[in-house]
Amino acid sequence: MPENGVRSTYSQSPFQILMYDDLGLISTGTAFYYSLDDEWFLITNWHNVSGKHFLSKEALTKSRFPTYVKGKISAYIDNGSSGIKGFVPVAQRIEIYQDYNPTWYEHPTLGSDCDVVAVPLSKPSSCPEFMHNAVNLISSIRIPVKPGNMAFIIGFPKSLSVGFGLPLWKSGYIASEPHYPVKVSGEISEIGGLSSGKELPAFYIDSQTREGMSGSPVFASFFGNWDTSDPYKPIDPDDPGFFNRDDIALGENRMEFVGCYSGRIGKALEGAALGLCWTVDTINEICRSKVIGAHPHVSKAEP
Repeated sequence: MPENGVRSTYSQSPFQILMYDDLGLISTGTAFYYSLDDEWFLITNWHNVSGKHFLSKEALTKSRFPTYVKGKISAYIDNGSSGIKGFVPVAQRIEIYQDYNPTWYEHPTLGSDCDVVAVPLSKPSSCPEFMHNAVNLISSIRIPVKPGNMAFIIGFPKSLSVGFGLPLWKSGYIASEPHYPVKVSGEISEIGGLSSGKELPAFYIDSQTREGMSGSPVFASFFGNWDTSDPYKPIDPDDPGFFNRDDIALGENRMEFVGCYSGRIGKALEGAALGLCWTVDTINEICRSKVIGAHPHVSKAEP
């Protein structure tokens, strides 16, 4: 780890995205690379590419919707007149429509009601190997991911960055049982949890995030002792050969990628400072199913 330089590879994973239409810049957000079955995908939120709220389908910016995106992906620059030399983020156009059809994949059953999309996109050859690593390939060590774990949302709040374009880390806590889906717009019920409402494959994060962090990767942190081959299995130091095992972490602090952040939804969650983290399983479903997204601004013709 260098003293003068980037001290965490996690800081190098996300990149800022800029949403444009013919009039110019509309908004900013965050995206990251994800690798599955030897394919690479850009992961971000549906509302970033559509310009609409993923549940209400209302426009986020009046009468303006993105027609293309630019990703600020690192590339080598040697521009003597500007004095810029080295690897810096450079806005590179990413097409989100081809022949008027979306290029992104949506969730196979929820469609646009899931606020995550995957755009098939390899890292450009101009991007150095050490930048924008796929978030799920940074570390293979699993940790116990539980309520109360500290979580880090790494992105660009209010379009802010540091240094040559590095993201900021916003901290928070996993605020719900991550195995169980959340239900939005549900009603109080005398039996079980909330009734009716919309069930989403996500869990809550308690954090004061800001605009521009939509699409950020979320990493959970854990400190302590655990079995890395089965993080939820109790460990017993009295077991024979316990201290000779190579799958036991003792007094370690590790992080694991746990999902894609999409911010607060609705007034109730805004007041509670709760945001959504869409799970890794959700991202895997989208990338594997490869269901092309429905056009968010064109109604499907009746048969």
